[in-house]
Amino acid sequence: MQVIFEKTWEDTLSEQQKQAFIQQYSRKDLINGGFTASPILLKKKRNGGLVATVFLQNNSSVPLSLHAITAHVINELGETMAHEHFSLSLEIPPYTATPWSFVFSPEHMKSAAEPADTWSVLVN
Repeated sequence: MQVIFEKTWEDTLSEQQKQAFIQQYSRKDLINGGFTASPILLKKKRNGGLVATVFLQNNSSVPLSLHAITAHVINELGETMAHEHFSLSLEIPPYTATPWSFVFSPEHMKSAAEPADTWSVLVN
């Protein structure tokens, strides 16, 4: 599976930053079948919100069009720490992954806890 970058990311990231994403993805466990989100970085914002940067993975043989998503940040106990609806326009070719950031506003946070490496991001 290869990493591709959405046009805005392609235009703004340096080659070094792109290579860092590609290297990070190469160290992840691959998940077969369907659509998944694999966390890269969860970072609390000063305003109390959260930025969740993930690899969106299309693990199928058909292109994937994303227009509306609900993203959930889940802690290690299975509790929802944040959830929000997002509108986007993103095409992910078959068997590729693309980095993407979801920015959760403070009112969509369910907890003020600091994000941990054990947290996950679910999208549907």
